[in-house]
Amino acid sequence: MLVETTSANRSDAVVLRSTLLDAAGFAHAFSTRLGGVSAAPFDSLNLQSVQANARIADGEPRDHDDAIRENHARFALAAGLARDERVADVSQVHGCSVVASADALRARPAADAITSMRGGGAILIRVADCVPILIACPKSGAVAAVHAGWRGVVAGIAPAAIAALHAAGADIRSCIAAVGPCIRAANFEIGPEVADALAAADLAECVVAPGVHGPKHHADLVAAVALQLARCGVARANIDADPPCTYADARRFHSYRRDGACSGRLAAIIAPRA
Repeated sequence: MLVETTSANRSDAVVLRSTLLDAAGFAHAFSTRLGGVSAAPFDSLNLQSVQANARIADGEPRDHDDAIRENHARFALAAGLARDERVADVSQVHGCSVVASADALRARPAADAITSMRGGGAILIRVADCVPILIACPKSGAVAAVHAGWRGVVAGIAPAAIAALHAAGADIRSCIAAVGPCIRAANFEIGPEVADALAAADLAECVVAPGVHGPKHHADLVAAVALQLARCGVARANIDADPPCTYADARRFHSYRRDGACSGRLAAIIAPRA
């Protein structure tokens, strides 16, 4: 279960935390759009990267870098980390590459999942409708943060993250996985090519037929990643996969499908356990 909390440690950021990850002692959070300093249309907790913000073309909506930095500091505090915590992130490309946190800190490579082992630093991924997944191994203390859009789901980014954790000594059966706010099936209309791609990836059961939510196919990416995690050996009881819908809740969440270029970014963050 994801529980909404407001930090008591000098942060106004409103975040969601997984009861499973909390019980296992992992510092983590999924962001909302509440409690930041960004002005409209990015109000208010916009967690875009300053690198991506700099690439926005002139004339397009752009946030202020200082606001983005303050938002990230507030988010770190809300997750139980230091305000100035050094956090590894990546340039997300809807692919299937997994990198270690140390490599991400050195070069900020193109990837869609990051791992961090005991003694390593916090890791963060960003979404604005795609599926954020935080994975933790209570036995080894290792963690992973995963960004999974439909392309990443089809490519197998969640199983790739599990494989990377396993290679680093994690006990997959004991791993905990929490799925954060993302677009849910009722609002995720897809074309036949996406439906076919999901079916080809052995995820046909996660395609919703026309007539259920509307005249076209829809995709249940939450069900898809939960199924992939279970197939990798994560116990069903250890998968927290009933997040709120970003598209349906404009007050609490950014959504690119709903707001286009005026959308801010949400984030998910986790740190390995000592």
